Amino acid sequence: MSRAITLFLLLLVASTALPSAAAAQEAPPIVPGQQQEGNPLVFGIASHAWWLDPLVYGNQLFPALEDLGVTTVRVSIDWRRFEATEGVYDFSLYDRVFGELAARNIVIVADFNTIPPWASTDEAGCADTALEIYACQLREDKYAAYEAAVRVALTRYAWIQYWEFWNEPEMWRYLGEDATVYLRHLRTFYDIAHQINPEVVVAANTLVGVEYMEYVYNLSDAFYGVGNTPWDAIAIHPYNWNFTPGEGVRPLEINYDRVIALHDLQKRRGDGDQKIWITEYGWNNAPEDQARNLLVALDWMKRQPYIQFAHLHMLHDWNEVPLDFFGLMRIVPDAYGVPRLTPETRFEPKQPFYDAFKYASRAGLPNRPADSATTLTFPNTGHTVSGRFLKAWHERGGLRVLGEPLTRPYPRLQDGRWLLVQDFERARMEYHPEFQGTPAEVLLTLAGNIATAGRRNEPPFQRLLACSPTPDYDCYPETGHTLGYGFREFWNTRGGLATFGYPISEEFWEGGYVVQYFERARFEFHPENAGTEYVVLLGLLVRDSLTAEGWLYPNSVEATHPLLPTAREFGR
Repeated sequence: MSRAITLFLLLLVASTALPSAAAAQEAPPIVPGQQQEGNPLVFGIASHAWWLDPLVYGNQLFPALEDLGVTTVRVSIDWRRFEATEGVYDFSLYDRVFGELAARNIVIVADFNTIPPWASTDEAGCADTALEIYACQLREDKYAAYEAAVRVALTRYAWIQYWEFWNEPEMWRYLGEDATVYLRHLRTFYDIAHQINPEVVVAANTLVGVEYMEYVYNLSDAFYGVGNTPWDAIAIHPYNWNFTPGEGVRPLEINYDRVIALHDLQKRRGDGDQKIWITEYGWNNAPEDQARNLLVALDWMKRQPYIQFAHLHMLHDWNEVPLDFFGLMRIVPDAYGVPRLTPETRFEPKQPFYDAFKYASRAGLPNRPADSATTLTFPNTGHTVSGRFLKAWHERGGLRVLGEPLTRPYPRLQDGRWLLVQDFERARMEYHPEFQGTPAEVLLTLAGNIATAGRRNEPPFQRLLACSPTPDYDCYPETGHTLGYGFREFWNTRGGLATFGYPISEEFWEGGYVVQYFERARFEFHPENAGTEYVVLLGLLVRDSLTAEGWLYPNSVEATHPLLPTAREFGR
């Protein structure tokens, strides 16, 4: 595109505060009762890692995310930041931030963005963050370095399922003037992402919507063929940042027209099943108007089945510059009466904007597909199982062995690393991207080892002095324990070593039953089920651990932990 077209796009965005009522659709009216339906993943926040850093403002901002009931956070992963020196990767900032978000079970939308100065055609200009959108252009001889950076980031954070590529590419001189450059970079990112994690979802990004994305669609059709677009969703920023309601003023809290038009474009192009992500929206006006606009916009967004995420921009104001007063929290002025960001900055809720977000209705289930070959819904717990976890669930014995899901997939710290896991009544599944395509891609957590960590030096967990196989018992020198009779038959026929691991105890009485512990499970003999296939059951180790951690009511699947709710417990 020419620079004139780029200027036109910028003017088009700027003009959205004064749209033509005759030329645009209004937001669908709110029908009584409908405001209780919808998608809780629209209660998101757009932020940056350097503001959420636990070493800086995190001690204030993470409690605010919890208090606000934030379900998802969009965070940029800046190439210029994690590879400031060519070949030297430093992900420490992102590790800290993603770890805190993962620990709170907040869904992360990661945005890969920026070019380091050393990889740019204009190194000096690109080094100035105020000029980077005008000066940064990837050098052709550094394209391999770009590919390597993408692969390293996506491998390190393979448990993050949702990735957005770039931020407002129309605003970047060398991406907006020639969208073939954006498309090429996106194609590379998309292909690498799907190689590393076939279930990843990659979103293209646009500020203005149809005017840019139709051009990108046309280019994609020309280069890669119709139906081969390198994105799984489209993210848009439908700002109407100074909207103030009034008599005779058309309701346009966000630019609904651009969102609707973008979805219409998806449908025309055969991508009607793709989702739209609203990864930034917000207002820079009085807190009373911000609060009013937020409630109307949220209610509309959460009832649109094609909108998967929405992220309010943003959690706090930036500084004293008037254009930076978008936040739910304001900066407490310093000793000189100036609101500015320093290491000593304190934040406070900006009312009534803050409470409007906090107390907005969260009732309703997450959008999810009906039962299909790739998704199963469990009404008892309000959760679904899909993709790789569903495949493994079937292979490892399904309902009979693993039980029903207690959570959606979420990141959990396991042995010093974050893994994508899903909890079931009798087991926890872990996704291991390093074993993709092998039976070890999805493993069961070593729940037996964890549950017995403090008992391993006591009988019946001590290694046997002599362990010799007999007709009735097999012996496993790896752990020094035997396995026989009904437990052996169950172990052999229900997945064996790959599913349950080695025995780590002998049979013994516990809780009124004969049990035996394995690395990944506990077997229980239930004589009351004699004559049925349920005479041997797996213990509820994962359910018990969630209960012990305070995440579930005893003997119930109802969530008590506010950071790991069941799907039906998003409501307040």
